[in-house]
Amino acid sequence: MSNDFGSTLTRGASRARRYLVDNGLPYSDEIELKASGVEFADGGHYGVEIPVVNSFKVLDATLRMLQAEELPVTRFNETLGAMLLSDSEVTDMLDLCRENGVGMLFALGPRPEYDRKAAFYRGGFGASQGRRINNNDAIAQSVEEAYRLTELGCRGLIAYDLGVIRLLSDMRAAGELPADLMLKASSHCIVSNPMTSRIYAENGADSVTTTHDLGLGVLQEIRQGSPRLTIDLPTDVYGSKGGFIRFYEVPELVQICSPMMLKIGASAQSHPHDPVNENTIRQRVQRVALCLEYLAKSGIEAKYISDLSPQRCVPAPV
Repeated sequence: MSNDFGSTLTRGASRARRYLVDNGLPYSDEIELKASGVEFADGGHYGVEIPVVNSFKVLDATLRMLQAEELPVTRFNETLGAMLLSDSEVTDMLDLCRENGVGMLFALGPRPEYDRKAAFYRGGFGASQGRRINNNDAIAQSVEEAYRLTELGCRGLIAYDLGVIRLLSDMRAAGELPADLMLKASSHCIVSNPMTSRIYAENGADSVTTTHDLGLGVLQEIRQGSPRLTIDLPTDVYGSKGGFIRFYEVPELVQICSPMMLKIGASAQSHPHDPVNENTIRQRVQRVALCLEYLAKSGIEAKYISDLSPQRCVPAPV
C-alpha cells in the first residue's frame, strides 16, 4: 500500500504557524534549543533563590546551614505576606541579609485570602480570580506596604497582581519608591507563555516566577521575547503542585533562560503553608547542593551572578 503523504509532514494550524514564523513569534514546542547569550547587567548567568523563608528564625537557620555546607544563596523569598510581620522582625531579617550580602524579597500582604471584601475568591470559582486584587482599599494597602518595606531597607518586593506591579513601577519611575527597587511577579500571576511574560515586563516587572511545569521551548521563547526580564524558575516543586524535580534539566535551563534564578528547595514541603522545621531546612539545603552538583557535572561554564547586580536585592542600609 502506497503512502501519498510524501516526506514532509504537514502540521495542524499551518496558516497560524506561517503567520507566527513570519512575525518572529512562538509557533511550536518542537524548536531548536539555543543558549540565550544574555547575562545579568553586571555579569553572571544564574543565581540561587530559596522560597518560603517567612520568619527570622527560619532565615537565620537556613543561612547558617548553607554557610556550613559552603553553598551559595543569592536571595530568599518571604511568601506569606510581610503584613504578618512586625517592623522589628522585618528589620532583623533585612539586617541579617545585608550583613551577609544576601538578598531578601518580601511579599505584599494585601491579597484576597486576607481580604474580607474578596468573597468571590473564597467561593468555588475563586481560582479563576487568582490573587488579583478586587478593591481600591487593597490597592492603597499594597502601596502602604511598599512604603513601609522600602523605608526599612527592603529592595525586593513580590506582587501577585499585574495592576499593582504597574502602579509600583510608575511610583519607582517618579522617584516615590527607590530607583533600585526590584519588582517580582509571583508564580500566582500565572506567567505561562511568552506573550504573558512580555506584558509583565512591559508593565514594570523585573523578574517573574514562571508557571512551574513549562517546557524548554516555551522558556526559550519567554527569554527571547523579554531579554531584560529575569526568569525565576522552580527546579523542584511542592508535592501539592506536582512534586516534580528537574535537576537533570538544570544545565539546559541555565543556558536557555540566562539571566535566571534557580528557585530551589520547594520539594522539601508538601504544601507552601506547611510548618518549616529544622528537617525541612536541612532538606532544602540538600536540594541546593544537589541542584548545583548537576549543573557542575554538566561541564558548561555557567557564571554565578555578580555581587554588583541589583537583582540580588540586597537590603539597603537605613
